[in-house]
Amino acid sequence: MAAKLSKKELKRPDAFQSSIEIISDYIYENKTRFYAIVTAVVLAAVVAFGIYVYWGNYQSSAREMYAKASNMARNISKPDDVIANIKVYKELINKYPHSLSARMSHYHLGNRYYNLGEVDNAITEYKKFVSSSRSDNAGISFLALTSLGYCYEAKKDLKVALEYFEKAQKGDNVGFQSIGFCNIARMYEQLNDKKNALENYKSALEKTSDPSMKIFIKRKISSLS
Repeated sequence: MAAKLSKKELKRPDAFQSSIEIISDYIYENKTRFYAIVTAVVLAAVVAFGIYVYWGNYQSSAREMYAKASNMARNISKPDDVIANIKVYKELINKYPHSLSARMSHYHLGNRYYNLGEVDNAITEYKKFVSSSRSDNAGISFLALTSLGYCYEAKKDLKVALEYFEKAQKGDNVGFQSIGFCNIARMYEQLNDKKNALENYKSALEKTSDPSMKIFIKRKISSLS
């Protein structure tokens, strides 16, 4: 059975009703300010939703063009195919420069230019990728930094090549440790630093499970020892 309310409690104003009355009085006294706030909130919500929809379409369109370029890359059979593939990647970057696909396009352009022997253009694209990349769970930054090392090695700038190989080795290089150590060792070897070359070849040997690679590295260690 419900407890009876006292006269005092019956006369006491309801808390919710009181709050409503206070808000209503405030709105009535500040109509212009209230409607301005409501309008601003609605407009902000509309703009935020518009940006969300636009950004989704932007990234989706970029991915479609990236898929097209990737399919072309898998079917390259002659030099003209490479040129056509480069054109699509460049178009993607120009149309959707802030997309994730554009970042990856810089890496692929670096590969295309390197294969064409255009080392300076390859360096430019690899550097753009490295400067724009964020997280690297797939080890792509390792590959880009390593590719920069190969580019500078091709230009006979061994000290700069070594710097990039060492930078690559400091990043996410799971599965690539042996290759990284071999690249560093090779640079030290060409720079006539046998001690560091030997140390890195030994590290490479510890990290590899490839039988043929083990034979190659052991021969290198033997020759340097």
